[in-house]
Amino acid sequence: MKYLTISTLATLSLALLGSYPALSQGIAIAPRFQPDPMVLQGTSGGTQASPNCGQLPAAPNHIIQLNSDFPYLRFSLQGRGQPTLMIRLPNGSTSCVSADRATGTINAPGYWEQGSYQLYVGDRTGEQHPYTLSITQQR
Repeated sequence: MKYLTISTLATLSLALLGSYPALSQGIAIAPRFQPDPMVLQGTSGGTQASPNCGQLPAAPNHIIQLNSDFPYLRFSLQGRGQPTLMIRLPNGSTSCVSADRATGTINAPGYWEQGSYQLYVGDRTGEQHPYTLSITQQR
């Protein structure tokens, strides 16, 4: 039996890591965060089919860590195509929000509990488009 050398293992590891998309960086948010709104950008769509949210990326576009409960917080997403926003809640359940057909905007306002939220930005038609995600405490 032949053994792999350390350099061969390192090369294999780098090749495997390079073939998968990196997870997004986590963003920690505390009450009265600045700037408000916080604005993030990315590209919608992906390779994972979802019955409610169209085509989603394999990894979350954004991971938001809320450091405490927020009596009011709003996620607003604006993009071309037919964007969707799937949010994986801290308890593991998911919620899918579609764009308002008149404005093309997704709004997910309300009370948000402390915890980690994984945000996947999809597209109903499977296309990929740039988007802007705003997070605000303003009503």
